[in-house]
Amino acid sequence: MKKLQVLIIILLFITTGCNLFDKNNKSENADAQKDNRTAYVVINGKTLYTDDFFKFAGVVLKEMNEKDLKNQEVKKYLVQNFIEHNLLLQEAERRNIQIDEKKINAVTESFLSEAGTQDLKVYSGSFDTDAQALSQILREKFMVETLISDMINSDIDIKEDEIRQEYIEQYSSKEPSQKAHLFQIFTTDKQVAEKAMAELKRGLAFNEVASRYSEGPEKEDGGDLGFIINTDYPEIFGEAFKLKPGKISNIVKSEYGYHIFLVKEYRKPRKIDYDDVKTQIHFSLYNKEQDKKIEELINELYKNADIEYLTDIDLSGASVSAKSGNNR
Repeated sequence: MKKLQVLIIILLFITTGCNLFDKNNKSENADAQKDNRTAYVVINGKTLYTDDFFKFAGVVLKEMNEKDLKNQEVKKYLVQNFIEHNLLLQEAERRNIQIDEKKINAVTESFLSEAGTQDLKVYSGSFDTDAQALSQILREKFMVETLISDMINSDIDIKEDEIRQEYIEQYSSKEPSQKAHLFQIFTTDKQVAEKAMAELKRGLAFNEVASRYSEGPEKEDGGDLGFIINTDYPEIFGEAFKLKPGKISNIVKSEYGYHIFLVKEYRKPRKIDYDDVKTQIHFSLYNKEQDKKIEELINELYKNADIEYLTDIDLSGASVSAKSGNNR
């Protein structure tokens, strides 16, 4: 659901990229700001402004470091999703999709409640908005969601034989890799590793030594990593899988530092039954089909769209440079 996540989830979070709590925003000031806005792109005759883009991508931009903000691929990705969102929104408007205003009002009130205010203040950005502006943001979000549901989700029907075929191809002849209940002491200091090993040889419990010397996050659990598959971890963990249950490794050096492993037990592989993964396979096939249909819809909207870029977006600050462009 990559497209849906970008087009809808980012839009959901842009509400937190706005300052929702400035109640002194006068209408005359808003009009003045509107007159001074910089036109960014015209999509099918509708002009969108640079501040429309920054409101759309508010939180995403706020979480980026300086290097990301200068990355042209990052900018291209965000701009593309901004355009795609507006193409979908225009299509929803063309289809006269209606949204339940009671739902919008309820969500708006929850954002503007005392609890919502406390949550959203953490992300307050540089763009002011009020309840009316927030309602419009939510209205757009719900319109796009409804369009997706009406045009795409309602047409997706994953058959039982499709699920079984996927199971045969992906699971029926395979067994999961062997798992080991693994404990680790990790440190970047060789002398610390040697001290830990000396205490283990004196008979101290592995979890006590790990809690004292390990630098890994599992330190808080006495070095317990739980049941793991070695291929999910760096190559050095293959050394742990050579141990017999209950045995402690020597100090093992890797590019990361120094490791001491303990394997408590192994769990034998078990063949994956159809019923165990049926729901998972259905979900995966549904998401693939949804992604495909969303991509097809967006490509069709691009094909028939008239898009003219009037300026370039500068992610690092407030300046924009003149630039013209055309479709995708």
